[in-house]
Amino acid sequence: MREALTVRTAPAALHEALGLAPGAVIAFVGAGGKTTTAWRLLHELGGPDAPAVWTTTTHIVEPVLPEGIGLLLSEAPSPELLRALFRRLPRWVLGARRVEALAEPPNGPYPVHPWKIQGPPPEHLDRLILRMPEASWLIEADGARRMALKWPADHEPALPAEVDAVAVVASLEAIGRPIGAVTHRSALALAHLGGHPEDPVTPEWLAALVSHPQGGQKGIPSGARRLLILTRGRTFDPEAFKRVCAALPQAAFERVVVLVGGDPVALVGPAAPRVAGIVLAAGEGRRFGSPKALADWHGRPLVRHVTTLARRAGLDPLIVVVGAQAEAVRQALQGLPVQIVENPNWQEGMSSSIRAGLQALPPSVEAFVLLQVDQPLVRPRWLNRLIEIHRATGRPMVVGMLEGEPRPPALFARPLFPALMTLQGEQGGRALVRAFPEAVAMVPVPDPSWVMDIDTPEAYRETIRNL
Repeated sequence: MREALTVRTAPAALHEALGLAPGAVIAFVGAGGKTTTAWRLLHELGGPDAPAVWTTTTHIVEPVLPEGIGLLLSEAPSPELLRALFRRLPRWVLGARRVEALAEPPNGPYPVHPWKIQGPPPEHLDRLILRMPEASWLIEADGARRMALKWPADHEPALPAEVDAVAVVASLEAIGRPIGAVTHRSALALAHLGGHPEDPVTPEWLAALVSHPQGGQKGIPSGARRLLILTRGRTFDPEAFKRVCAALPQAAFERVVVLVGGDPVALVGPAAPRVAGIVLAAGEGRRFGSPKALADWHGRPLVRHVTTLARRAGLDPLIVVVGAQAEAVRQALQGLPVQIVENPNWQEGMSSSIRAGLQALPPSVEAFVLLQVDQPLVRPRWLNRLIEIHRATGRPMVVGMLEGEPRPPALFARPLFPALMTLQGEQGGRALVRAFPEAVAMVPVPDPSWVMDIDTPEAYRETIRNL
């Protein structure tokens, strides 16, 4: 971690410190501040054009809601119901039912009722997330009985498959205190990490807990961003923070953020810029019968849907290349923080749009992911997986393989930019796969739907029906 990450002062906004954009899907596991973190992000990410939902796959204490936040208790809410509610309020707490009365409500960042609510099952959240990528989803995925550290049980965490990021939370207040007194399921933790219940928690022991594959990182889906949030109540201890970071394995977390009293204070994050994204949305949709970018996808233009998925992956900057029906596509993207590039030569084929997007990339960009507008089921964690493979292997091209064939989206690093500029007509990434096989890292696609494109109205209607 010390070689790959740099230390700096954290931005005041927590979502910026964590590298989250509106539309993020993030689960929280661990102990020592999950609820405080989720509550703050609900306020930061929820807005008129970007609603936010705080929920759980286990149980949370029901908050006393201030003005501007609603509570929905429903066993299986539909996307249509949620969208109707979003038109009334931009921030919601979602649960399935009230389940448990409490003798004494816990202290926390907000007033609460003396009872708990149970959340919807992970599989139902997955369906909602797929249908509603415009919303931010903040999901508490395990419980910790208000302790500072946590080792998961066999059935934990209850993570939805569609999460883009998982934040492991731990309290620095545990350092120096007996392991058995501050760690939920301490016997399991000690069995894996060693030590005695009376031993004090050290920064190194805490780092081992949060980074262990059966501890803090248990069950995190491949490609999901891994974040670490370290919390303290009142004062920042920079030496303890540095020791924890020094003890973390090299690739354990993308970034580490310290919160003091709920406020971001310090950040250890990637020194390299994020990978950019280029969305090709210039075609006229000859076989489709109209521009696919403007097709309706559950109440939103397809280009807005796909661009939202790319934003959730953290691609930055995000460039959308338009051509046919350029003004209508611009309107479909109104309000999104994207750079729109018009390709006056869009009729020359895909290669002209790739060139237009490349020319708009800033010099600091190390690589970009090329996306097509007709792939509505691509997963943000799949895009992150391409980035992971690029950084792990150093290969300048990373592409998914399905049944022996390369399938977009694909990642291209700067050494291949000149070759991309020479493409002609409808040539795209496959031409470079053939020309530079030694430069390619090929990654098996876990699910064919992630790289499925929609070429015909019949395929479009069938995809809509099956989602």
